[in-house]
Amino acid sequence: MALCRGDVNASSCAGCVAAAFRAAGESCHNDTGVTLYEDGCVLRYGNRQFLDFLKPEQWQVGELSYLTRWANDEIVLAVGVGRFSAVATAILTAVSGRALAAASTNSTTAKQYFATGEVVGFDPMIYALAQCVPVLTPAQCSGCLGQVLAPIRTKLSTTKPVWVTSRVEWCDLRYSVLPFYEGQSMLKIEAPPPSETTGAEKKKKTTSAVAGISVGIVCSIVLVSILSVLVFIRFRRSRIKATEHDNPFKKISRAQCVIFDLPALEEATENFSQRNKLGEGAFGAVYKGILPNGQEIAVKKLVGTADHGLHQLHNEVVLLAELQHKNLVRLQGFYSHQDDTLLVYEYIKNGSLDNFLTDTREGHTLIWEQRYNIILGIAKGILYLHEDSSMRIIHRDLKPNNILLDDDMEPKIADFGLARLLGEGHTHTKTAGAAGTPGYMAPEYVYHRSVSPKIDIFSYGVLILQIITNRKECWSDDNDNVNLLTEVWNHWKRGTISEMMDQTLNEHTRNQQLRCVHVGLMCVQADPSDRPEISMVIMFLTRDNMELQPPEEPAFFFGSFNHRKNPRSSSGSNFLLVEDISVNEVTISDMYPR
Repeated sequence: MALCRGDVNASSCAGCVAAAFRAAGESCHNDTGVTLYEDGCVLRYGNRQFLDFLKPEQWQVGELSYLTRWANDEIVLAVGVGRFSAVATAILTAVSGRALAAASTNSTTAKQYFATGEVVGFDPMIYALAQCVPVLTPAQCSGCLGQVLAPIRTKLSTTKPVWVTSRVEWCDLRYSVLPFYEGQSMLKIEAPPPSETTGAEKKKKTTSAVAGISVGIVCSIVLVSILSVLVFIRFRRSRIKATEHDNPFKKISRAQCVIFDLPALEEATENFSQRNKLGEGAFGAVYKGILPNGQEIAVKKLVGTADHGLHQLHNEVVLLAELQHKNLVRLQGFYSHQDDTLLVYEYIKNGSLDNFLTDTREGHTLIWEQRYNIILGIAKGILYLHEDSSMRIIHRDLKPNNILLDDDMEPKIADFGLARLLGEGHTHTKTAGAAGTPGYMAPEYVYHRSVSPKIDIFSYGVLILQIITNRKECWSDDNDNVNLLTEVWNHWKRGTISEMMDQTLNEHTRNQQLRCVHVGLMCVQADPSDRPEISMVIMFLTRDNMELQPPEEPAFFFGSFNHRKNPRSSSGSNFLLVEDISVNEVTISDMYPR
């Protein structure tokens, strides 16, 4: 059994488990039962079925043997041991509860007991983490975390260590005065108020008060003078604030997300002038704007927010603003009032990838190194959304229009989280259905509204094939035009895929180009279980010595194939699964091309 820390990405997780196996082989080679604790993972193996311990009749919390580690150095701070212990215990209790709540409310993914948190307004800051193995029941997870909290509280009652970690193979609880996990904290709490003063401390304060009376008499004279100055300063400040009540935005300290006023955004975009319009996507139109300080922004006017409460929308936007990655467009702020919602992003001068596909003008032709960097950068952005961010995000509308390119031609995913923000029933045509764009939506999402990370993998596969073939469109309503997936697959089977590639690409990198086509075809396979996880995609793209499995036939798309409707598709759907494409029920099997 292996469990990685919930904030660790896939590649770090694999490295941690591999290192644990090596360490177990070196240190415990004669043992038939081993539990090994690394910072980022825990590994256990044995020659008996230890999962039987989780059966209700076998589970005994008191029998858990925990491993507790703490720092040798004590914290030097003004508060006493009792105060520090109370604050540390409060955040540990809070993240334990958040971990349990996260597993019970997460309906789109597998059960995951994991939470991080921090205490604000306390010196020093305290960071905490709680996690349980997913196979535990909520009651077992709660009991396990309570069991490992006991030795931490014992240690806190006698000293103030810099950090404490208490773990068993089933759960993990730890805190530190320095950040030790990746990403933003999932939970932030204020330090609890100090407890009542003890009798001894009250007696000591009484004695001190007698000695302080004489000092207080002298200080009161000085205090009256100071108060006079403060009253004057406050009066001046109130007058200044009265003239600044129309400040166009203010900060939310949690995510440094700006709440804009509508007049400020109207002025920046020249009242959303058509000449400032950058484009229109599945979720609304985007306009360029310039703030009074000269900063360029991109403002997206969302559609389909009428059914979303302002409070819920506000919380969702603040959460999205916390997502920070070099391959994501940075969300800077928003405006929301009744049916109007505007999102403010950083402005990317080079525009979208869509502008560079099929554009042969000088300066718009992408060389292979740039294309490969775009393919890899998009994958890294998806990895962050799927696995590394504080909340799992499934984009649902990956396409060239939503891939922006900065000055260094580094890709940045836009519109991430908008499907989560707006919910279901929203498409580019503003009709009820799946959120996305035809040609990029996975068949299981179109037919059954099945949402999983694999629908983003499908869209990403289409993007790879578009980038390599330099195709702006991947599908068409015209019956005379064959779609991109069909063409690529037919050439791939015949061994003539090089004919479809952009002929301007350097032939010296042809092997890498073919490998990218191979990975793209693996991503657009009809069965979601056949598509690789995004972490594996990155490994396939970056490790040339890794052997790739032959791809299965993709989920073909035939435009308006009206004379033979798919019986499982929704009305007007143009998607066909692979088993529906044979007109005479005859199939042909070809060997994997050399």
